[in-house]
Amino acid sequence: MTWIRRIAVAGMVWCAGLLAASTVPGGLPLPTPVILASALLLALPGFVVTLIALRRLAIRETGTPAGGGQASWRLLRETMSGRLLIMSWLLFAGFWLVGILSLGGTPGVAEQRAGAYVASNHGEVTVISKAQYLTLKAQGQRSVVSAAGSFCVFTAVVSTAVLRRGERREAARP
Repeated sequence: MTWIRRIAVAGMVWCAGLLAASTVPGGLPLPTPVILASALLLALPGFVVTLIALRRLAIRETGTPAGGGQASWRLLRETMSGRLLIMSWLLFAGFWLVGILSLGGTPGVAEQRAGAYVASNHGEVTVISKAQYLTLKAQGQRSVVSAAGSFCVFTAVVSTAVLRRGERREAARP
């Protein structure tokens, strides 16, 4: 879990950096698939491993996978300080807020067709300026990057809690 936590923290920093860079006029110089793949490759593997660890924890503590929420909350409460949990929740909510706000109010998907910048919305095509095109493109990138960032926050917090519980068990052994 140590590597999972390190990758998750790197993913949080990377996603926060991408979100900050996407606010600069002109957007990010990287192509959208590179941005999205880099964010998701840092977020998804650790997120899946963390979910599996939480499921195993729930089965070990309650005997069924159905008690996962209670076992997870107990794990966090026992191993993490309240201040750290609040800060991580705020960071998690901040990533989601950026993602939700980037989805609202767009006239469509930014595209380039025959040398013109257009916004395509269910077959309705509207010609837009290059500045509007770049803004729409950055909004699309922000929604996926913010979701990846929130997955990284979740992974970092839960993997830290699992590691701390393991350290406490090792310290308690004679």
